[in-house]
Amino acid sequence: MQQRPLLPKYDPPSSSASPVLDPASSGSGGEKAASSSSAAAAAKRRCISSACMPCRKRKSKCDGEKPRCGACRDVYRVECRFDIDADHRRKGALKRDISELTERVEGIGAVLDAIRAGSEADVDDIVQLIRSNPDQSHENMAEMIRAMALNKHSDPPPVEPPSSLEGQLLMDFHGKASTDKSGVSSHYGHTSNFSLQDQVQNRAMTAEQVETWTTVTSDTNLINDIMESYFAWIHPIYLIFSEEIFHHGMRDRKPKYCTPLLVNAILALGCHYSDRPETRASPPIGERFFTEAKRLLAEDDNTPALTIVQALGLMSLREAISSHDSSGRRYAAQMMSMAVELGLHISHTAQSGSKLTLSEIEARKVTFWGCFVLEQIWSVCVGRIPTLPRTAVRLEKPTLTASLENTLWRPHGFPEQDVARLTQPSLKYSILLQCSVLVEIVDDILRSFYAPRDRITSRKLQMFHEQLQDWYRKLPPGLAIRKEGPTLPQVITLHIFYNNCIIQTFRPFLKVSFVQGSETPRQICTASANTISQLLDLYKKTYGHRMSVFVNTHCVMSAAIIHLVNICSHPGTSLPETENHLAESIRAMHEMTQKITMAGRYTPIIMELIHKWCKVIPPRVQEAMDEVSIPNLGTPDPTTTNGSTINNHDPKHDHIDLTLLSRKDSAPEIFPTTTDSLKPPLHYQHNFFWTPYPNSFEGVPLALPLQESNHHMDITNVLDSGVSGDWPQWNRDGFTMGGEVWGVDWEGIA
Repeated sequence: MQQRPLLPKYDPPSSSASPVLDPASSGSGGEKAASSSSAAAAAKRRCISSACMPCRKRKSKCDGEKPRCGACRDVYRVECRFDIDADHRRKGALKRDISELTERVEGIGAVLDAIRAGSEADVDDIVQLIRSNPDQSHENMAEMIRAMALNKHSDPPPVEPPSSLEGQLLMDFHGKASTDKSGVSSHYGHTSNFSLQDQVQNRAMTAEQVETWTTVTSDTNLINDIMESYFAWIHPIYLIFSEEIFHHGMRDRKPKYCTPLLVNAILALGCHYSDRPETRASPPIGERFFTEAKRLLAEDDNTPALTIVQALGLMSLREAISSHDSSGRRYAAQMMSMAVELGLHISHTAQSGSKLTLSEIEARKVTFWGCFVLEQIWSVCVGRIPTLPRTAVRLEKPTLTASLENTLWRPHGFPEQDVARLTQPSLKYSILLQCSVLVEIVDDILRSFYAPRDRITSRKLQMFHEQLQDWYRKLPPGLAIRKEGPTLPQVITLHIFYNNCIIQTFRPFLKVSFVQGSETPRQICTASANTISQLLDLYKKTYGHRMSVFVNTHCVMSAAIIHLVNICSHPGTSLPETENHLAESIRAMHEMTQKITMAGRYTPIIMELIHKWCKVIPPRVQEAMDEVSIPNLGTPDPTTTNGSTINNHDPKHDHIDLTLLSRKDSAPEIFPTTTDSLKPPLHYQHNFFWTPYPNSFEGVPLALPLQESNHHMDITNVLDSGVSGDWPQWNRDGFTMGGEVWGVDWEGIA
């Protein structure tokens, strides 16, 4: 039997394919197989230096054929590609990696050398340059730093405006080169050698710009005067938007930060502080600006936007000043609602791919905290719970920048000699920062009063007092009352508001003392009222009450009530300092009426309380009342009924039974009701808590409404949590009665 010949191994053209034997070759075809051995040897896989990417991934052999290897073409039928640069073992790739690494090291080395050789100011500028250009490579950053160093040793080239609004805003927030009147160029960074020099800012509106932003008037001089009045007297304490960003948008017609709605709202509010005769015409031009703002607001259909939030805040202020408190409160509520809808209370970062830029993030911070402060001031004035609790805020405080903090503040409308004497750094962002911290404490106090979770204890009140005092102690030196030289009006207002917050915290507890504590609530309120009167005297001597802001009117009224309580608690006793403070409070409210219509409503209220509480009016107080031409409210008017005449409100209706009010039938009365749930609060609450406005909302009333519409927010109703006159329980809470001589029948007053 013939044996089958041994044949060499047969490799197919593709290493991945399995060999296929021909049956014909297994018989007598030895010669044919032998002749094909040389071809098989030639078809063996050749050695290649780099496999294709798919073969690398699946770790299979690759024949290196291009454009597609055999395995990808015949077996796996996938796309084949070669990446020579990915192989870092090749000489070309290694040389390229070394070159790139060398360039990067040289760029980093250049930055480090510049930091080592530069001054502190240069280092700050380099850091700001690096942070403001996160997408630039190390080589580009090195070139920019070299160019910056060369510019400092050469003549300054003509400054070209940035090609975008974002570039302009970054110049403001991160420092910019500027030239003063003498031609000296300096770079203002965060800690560079900033010299307090007069910077002339081109903020005036041109005739072409006027047509863009308002249709009420084309008088550029009038509009510029109103604008300057607003930014001098209102903006520093009610900082709802960035002045720098606003002027950039207004000058370049950028609707992102400046709109006709916002401009008209500013002009409507600024008219109250302008001395131009047009602002006092009939009808006043401020009313026309406000009407135009309302029309534009209606056209926007409340579409959420940053400028609409800012305009709503200004419109609420304008309504408050104009004595339209209900409308102003609605605008403030809309403001906070839209701010939350825009997510202004949530922190954002300018990461790659983010829709928010660095300057827009800062603008959002300023707007939110300005709105938050404004609504808290509203809540203190009207005795209401703020819309947004501080615990829901997840936003950092605004960033303080030396160049912005040191922009000069000037008392617009003053004589030139006074302007030169009173001009000083504005510190407006520092004031916004400190105000935001203060109102966070105030938010806790208001919610403890008007939405209490548990009973008010003396320890809780003392804790609030300690928090307020701690805030005051931590104020930066620049925001202190200056003993030498003028103090900024916004700084004086900040101190006045702080003392008013203390009064509002302790005034409901004037009738009680603390079981543990060296001071009584009445002593604390008296000290704060005296401080407010001293600060008001400083404000009057420096600027005059005519230029006071809206919140000052509420603070004057709060202090006046405490002074009045102390006077009528000691009938027949002369208290010269307290009587003088009360007399000056009356004069201050009368002077504020020139700019703030609301102050005209406070004056008759305090007069009514004086005649109601004081058996004998002190001569100093009577003299002040005569000066402001207030009629003797103690004399009955035959055209009115006896009793209170404030807003035609009769105190006999304070305890009106709601069950007697007629109402139309609405839903079927399917639930059992009792008249006990609708009765007025128990009388014991009036024995413990005290308010000068019984059965009305707490705070100085912007208007004295009827009891049936507001008694639910009466401080005497909401503070108690069900103790029901249990004096042992009040004592366990840290309160006690006695120790104070009142001198009048307070049960008939409160």
